[in-house]
Amino acid sequence: MALSGRVFRQTTLTGETTQDTQSVDDSNNLTHKGRGKTRGKGLEKMKKTLGSKMKIEIPLGKGRPTKPDQSAKLSNELGIIARNFLLLPNKWKELTREDKDTTLIRCHERFEINLDEHYVKDSCENILKNRSRQWRYKLKKLFESAHSEEEARKIEVPELTPKNWNRLCDMWINPHHKLKSNHFMGSKALVASRAAMGGTKPEGVEPDRIEFYKHTHYTSEKGWYSLHAETHYNNMIDLKDIYTSGESSMTIDEIVDIVLGTKLGYIKGLGYGPKPNTTRATQRRTAELGDSLKKAKQEAASAQHDLQKRLNANLAG
Repeated sequence: MALSGRVFRQTTLTGETTQDTQSVDDSNNLTHKGRGKTRGKGLEKMKKTLGSKMKIEIPLGKGRPTKPDQSAKLSNELGIIARNFLLLPNKWKELTREDKDTTLIRCHERFEINLDEHYVKDSCENILKNRSRQWRYKLKKLFESAHSEEEARKIEVPELTPKNWNRLCDMWINPHHKLKSNHFMGSKALVASRAAMGGTKPEGVEPDRIEFYKHTHYTSEKGWYSLHAETHYNNMIDLKDIYTSGESSMTIDEIVDIVLGTKLGYIKGLGYGPKPNTTRATQRRTAELGDSLKKAKQEAASAQHDLQKRLNANLAG
């Protein structure tokens, strides 16, 4: 018998209007199409065929196996581990060393892999971290598909206990989590905001990164966004007072990078984009270190010469 269909339009927790077509058969059962979750059955079949575990090789500096089949199987298996055996954290750094080691033991049980090599272990942890983040993202989309908080909390996720699911719901409902930022700028583009600040000045000069950091993390009405933000700013000011004058100088960009850290393709405090150009500062610092090394060698040679003269004098006497 042909399937009949109905179209439903509803508003979700995120305020979006969804349109779903549900196909119903004679028994009023919904038909679901699409690929299911990876369960690792292919790896089991391969093990039975080969008579041994699949070997995983991660070259130094690559971060992943270079062979496509090894890369795919390792990623899939770590995804299964992330869903079923890893406590889903709000942030990866919340996991203990024991939590991570437990998952790596499961990985070792499934593959022939040398986790004693630090770069292999780090690579597996990095893949596991990414798969954990992807899993959390899918769960959030599931949460947002509900039409009320009450409906969202009733969702059953086989891989999670009701307690863990409700913990995630609590996090996603929190207004601070919805800001998706750790500053007062909300969804505004930081680079554009900085340029706008420069446009208000007669000379049209954008504020340096320390000034802009305070602008995005502090307001006279609310104070600092967080204690961490205030600490970071104070550390920048301290370094600025020490290193922007005298022989051992640093640029503002260098100071901010030291306090906030660096990330490829991302400028801390400014968002995504190319890293500020510090080539000239690096060249100056290299020259200063070279001069210091040359001076130290000259002083050592002079001291050695004086010592030899005294020894010769003592022997002659």
